[in-house]
Amino acid sequence: MKRCYRYLAIAALALAVVGCMEFLAVNHPATAPVNTGVDVSFDVSVEVDKDIDLRTTPVVAILAPTAWNMAENAVVTYTTSDASGTMEMRLATDADLDPYSGNPWSTALKTGLGTKGNYEPVEWVTFISTATHNWGPEDKFTGTVNIHFTTGEENLKTNLVYFIGNTQDGVHGDPQYYLLHEQPFETTGGSNATIDYTLPKMCSVTPEAFTWEDIVALHYDATVQVDGEDSPLKGADKVYLMARATYDGGAQESVVDVVGSKTLMLSESKDKWVLYIYPHEFFGIPAEKRIENVSFYMVNEDKSIEVKMPDGEEFSFPENNK
Repeated sequence: MKRCYRYLAIAALALAVVGCMEFLAVNHPATAPVNTGVDVSFDVSVEVDKDIDLRTTPVVAILAPTAWNMAENAVVTYTTSDASGTMEMRLATDADLDPYSGNPWSTALKTGLGTKGNYEPVEWVTFISTATHNWGPEDKFTGTVNIHFTTGEENLKTNLVYFIGNTQDGVHGDPQYYLLHEQPFETTGGSNATIDYTLPKMCSVTPEAFTWEDIVALHYDATVQVDGEDSPLKGADKVYLMARATYDGGAQESVVDVVGSKTLMLSESKDKWVLYIYPHEFFGIPAEKRIENVSFYMVNEDKSIEVKMPDGEEFSFPENNK
């Protein structure tokens, strides 16, 4: 992908220059085992505009699960084709301020960019180059940014995000002043049921350990915001749960989508709802048939309002019988 900007955040090299850059490669795995080292790299080519001789310091920030402690865990370096060797990047401190907002980098990134579809605890951790370069007008070069970190001990799904910027422009209101790479990522091999950081926590299933052969409670919390927006059913007098179940190895499906006493959720407190179901009875599935999956969403009485995942999919939770 090739881009030209008035001020260009050049991948992880991030000079504030007029010019063009091209991603040559983004090398990032989609999965990794728990408690395992992961190596990430960004390859770029850069061309500096002939009329600009403005230099600044590269900045790289990573959005990752708080439990991974990226501040102590991650190591960020980069190399360039001008034979400068391997340059290190140090951890930013509260004394390092984003020039656009005047706040510490972690605060500026969270305020300006949010958590990018993560609904469990995540944090922005920022690294700033310790090197000085002599790149100038019409220079052309390539570079590689290398990041190493270790995954945590839990199975999870998350959106890792990499901010590529500089100390000249910071977390600018105009996204042309920086670049982002968003990476869906999953860790496996732990002892827990997978925690999906990308699932809005307005819905949950109890008890925590369950199968779809059990009596379960399906919860809906309309007070939980998604991307800063209130749930459409916040303040509703009545909420109904529409659901579907797959069984027989996924070959058969049973859908319950009728508004009525069977699907009317009970009010636990203001804007918090629950429906207790025994899936075999609720869906009319014979007891000898194993239910593989249950998904659901919420509606108002005339079904003019639906609450689903941000991508339009129904809420679904994997069994956890551990």
